[in-house]
Amino acid sequence: MTKILFIEHDGTEHPVNAEDGAILMRVGQANFIPTIRGECGGTCSCGSCHVYVDPEWLPKLKPPHELEQMMIDSLELTKRDNSRLTCMILVTPEIDGMVLRLLDPNL
Repeated sequence: MTKILFIEHDGTEHPVNAEDGAILMRVGQANFIPTIRGECGGTCSCGSCHVYVDPEWLPKLKPPHELEQMMIDSLELTKRDNSRLTCMILVTPEIDGMVLRLLDPNL
């Protein structure tokens, strides 16, 4: 199992165990992680699974696919350099311990 730490905007931590090969958005939903809604069902067309990957973990991920980058670019109010969509991140042993920060749900 791969450990992932989701941290809410207020500092509340949600450590979860994820099976390798799972889609991170589905892991978040299964663990009732706030703000990981996945309204489009994981088709990279809504941005409702947007997170901030702690910068030290970005090199361990594949770069965003063009479609993911376009969706992130459309999130003008919340987009940052470390923005990613969890529907596009596959759980692998390389991301064991990864830290993801969640958006403020009031934005």
